[in-house]
Amino acid sequence: MRFASLSGQTVTSAATDRSIAVAPTYLRSCPIEAGTSRISLQLVQGGGSDSLGLCPVELRQLQHFLAAAEHGSLRRAADAAGISQPALTKCIRRLEATLGVALFERHPRGIRLTAPGEALSQHAQSLAAELKLTAETMREMRASARRLVRLGTGPSMAVALLPAVTVRLLAKGAEVQLRIRSGLNDSLLAALQAGEIDFAITTMPARPLSGLLTHERLFTDQVVVFARSDHPLAARTVYPRDLRAARWILPSRNVLTRARLDEFYAERGFGAPDIWIETDSFPYLLKVVAQTDLLSYLPDRLLAGRPLAALDIAGAAWKRPVSLSYWHRRTETPASRLVLSVLREVTREIYGD
Repeated sequence: MRFASLSGQTVTSAATDRSIAVAPTYLRSCPIEAGTSRISLQLVQGGGSDSLGLCPVELRQLQHFLAAAEHGSLRRAADAAGISQPALTKCIRRLEATLGVALFERHPRGIRLTAPGEALSQHAQSLAAELKLTAETMREMRASARRLVRLGTGPSMAVALLPAVTVRLLAKGAEVQLRIRSGLNDSLLAALQAGEIDFAITTMPARPLSGLLTHERLFTDQVVVFARSDHPLAARTVYPRDLRAARWILPSRNVLTRARLDEFYAERGFGAPDIWIETDSFPYLLKVVAQTDLLSYLPDRLLAGRPLAALDIAGAAWKRPVSLSYWHRRTETPASRLVLSVLREVTREIYGD
């Protein structure tokens, strides 16, 4: 089969002769080459079992081709594309040469698509729609990334501090997406160093873990021995020796509060605490203490509003500094600045530091 191309030359192609009868399926788009503005169109026969090779096509060529197909005039297409008519004509000629087929034929009112041109138009329109959707998805993902703030915190702060921070952010109508990760000090600081979270609220490290990290002191927390409000020990003076026979529900051994209680026992020659339940679920722990005779050892802020009472025992309370850790050369976003501002604001209100 023969076509007069825009250059006035007659193009004869074996691919044309074999493919025009099934024009809607004779062009197949292949993946876009990463980092380029080039795609590949595969010429196939019928259902695609007979491949006629890959033709690299520039996206710009397809855009100009679609403009010409839409307007039916090279002059109007060039005006719409914002280029000169000779430049548009040259671009389409190169596309025809690459594919080995004529895409347009002239007629008295301008140009119209050939059968191969009709086939390419269908695929090019589909590809243009896919690319537009992809671009919109990328824009949405970039916007979402700018809103995302990843915050790591220990179990006690997840209960005592972060709910108030979240409520304040929502009240401000903040365009922020929070991702909260609860964990222990070591795992959170490791996640921060690995770039898995943006900020970590932990017990202040004894020494900086890296010269690239900032540890900003937020407040001082007090860890206490506590029991249910009507526990026998809550009604009298409690001495360290009274804890010898106490039964406990405590966090796992790698939690700092647990290590501090172990030290308290060891310093007084009491041996090890009699632990009946070990859990890192603080909501569960608090409910069990409120309904049993078990004791526990956690920050006193967790007792507020619950039927629990701190036991005043000489040497048992532990004041610990809590810090906000982050990379000091981090990239700030409006979302991260707002979250930190609200975090510091709520911290001052709750802890007064």
